[in-house]
Order: sequence, then C-alpha cells, then structure tokens
Amino acid sequence: MNRFFACVVLFIATGLHAEPIYFDKHYPAADKASPAIILLHTSGGYKSVSNKVKPYVDAGYVVYTPDFFKRYGITTATRFQTWTRYRNNIERELSEIVQLMKADGRVDAANIFAVGFSNGGYWASYLSATGAVNAGISHYGVWDFPGNVDGYPVKYFHGASHPVLALIGKDDQTQRYERVLPQVQKAENLSPRVVRKVYEASHSWDCSVCNQEYIYNEMVTKDALKSTLDFMKENTK
Repeated sequence: MNRFFACVVLFIATGLHAEPIYFDKHYPAADKASPAIILLHTSGGYKSVSNKVKPYVDAGYVVYTPDFFKRYGITTATRFQTWTRYRNNIERELSEIVQLMKADGRVDAANIFAVGFSNGGYWASYLSATGAVNAGISHYGVWDFPGNVDGYPVKYFHGASHPVLALIGKDDQTQRYERVLPQVQKAENLSPRVVRKVYEASHSWDCSVCNQEYIYNEMVTKDALKSTLDFMKENTK
C-alpha cells in the first residue's frame, strides 16, 4: 500500500478531513493583535450568529464563526446528533479552529474565548472545561438532552477546568430550568470556576424574530452581553 492510498484510507476510517470546517473571520479596526472569540451558533444553524458578531467586534475582539452543522448535514430537526453521533468529530474540529485562531497574526493567542448560544453554549462549555480557551460563556446553553446517558457537557469538567459563565433562563421551555440547574450544579461541584447567573427569561431571550416560545427580552439581552464582556475581561491575561 503506497503512502497516498494509506492516507486516504486513514481519513475515511477515522472520519478525519483534510480541510477545517467552514468558518468566517471578523476583525476590529485595531491594527494590532487583539483578543479573540470563537462564536458558536444555535441549532438554528450558522445564520443564527450573523447578528451577534458586531457587538464583539465593536468591543475590540476578533471573531471567528465556525459552522459545525454543514459538514454533517445537521439540521434543527437532527440537532441531537451534534452531541451524540458527531460529538467526537465536532470536538476535534472546534479545537482545530482554536488552533487556527492562535496562528492568526491579528489574534492575541494568549487571550481566546468561547461564546456560544443554545447548541453553541454546549460547545463553549466544552472548549473552556477542557482548557482550549481562557474562558467560555454559555448563553441559554444546552446542558441536557434526550438520551444523554454519558452526562455531557458536565463530563468535560474537572478541577483544572477554565472558567465558564452559565447564563440560564428560569422560564426556558427548551432547556428547562428544572433539568438544567442540576447539571450546572454538578459542573460547579467538579470545577470551582463555574459561575451561574439566572435570568427571568425564556430560551433565546435575544431573538426578536423567533417564534412565540422564545420571548425577546431587551433588558436581559443587554445584561447578558455586558456580563459576557466583563467575564472575558476578568479572564484576560
């Protein structure tokens, strides 16, 4: 077996890909290396982060927005496959994006953060709990899902995990508070650097065009953004 054929077999057998998953980059006006954020979309897909980029760029952050659905054809209807069938793949691919960020000359490699929304909140927890980024912020993030026999994302946490800010809604009907709270508490017991903040709000409190299940709350949206920026500042080296 020649080397080229062996490499092809390896990629097929392990599910590895030669190219990273799709991502876009957004830069602030500063011409110096800036802190950076990997901004992670909801189960609504990649388009759900399009209106969330500007506030972070305006605050001086480089923002990378990966699409972790497209490669596997994941949709809102098949979103649970994100944390089951494709979990190992997405773990590896988001970690790869962080490495690409560190190699970007316009990024301060010592200060990279993860900010995720709903589905993306799960992955912000993963990246921070495993030490890939300085800190992670989970906005109405996924802490529990059907068939979660392995207990993720709590299973990622340990005593040396990097800080995670869990922003959760008491009126959330998608990630129900009574199911999310015990999971966040487990993470708190595993890592002293998990911070919890509870809002009187529904899921997707920052979505002004979503369905009736998600109630837009301007006050909470503004506070969640401020809390996110403050948390990143506190964990900047």
